Amino acid sequence: MKDQGLADEKLVLLKGVSGAFRPSVLTALIGISGASKTTPMDVLAGRNTGGYIEGNITILGYPKKQETFAQTSGYCEQNDIHSPRVTIYKSLLYSAWL
Repeated sequence: MKDQGLADEKLVLLKGVSGAFRPSVLTALIGISGASKTTPMDVLAGRNTGGYIEGNITILGYPKKQETFAQTSGYCEQNDIHSPRVTIYKSLLYSAWL
């Protein structure tokens, strides 16, 4: 990063991001490649593999607790393998178990 003229040690990928999801409604996050769709979903799902996470994540105004959030939500990545003979619910359940 410093070779490209960036003085900071960290590259900020997302800043001032917020959103809302309706309960019990299947929601898709879509956009062009490189639009940072996976980054916020990985952070919410607790799948982050590196870097720094700063800020607050709240669910219904309360701080997110990963243990209970994982029990009530599901997240399938685009590259997850899905069987055409399995329902969306079962795919999400399987992904949550992993």
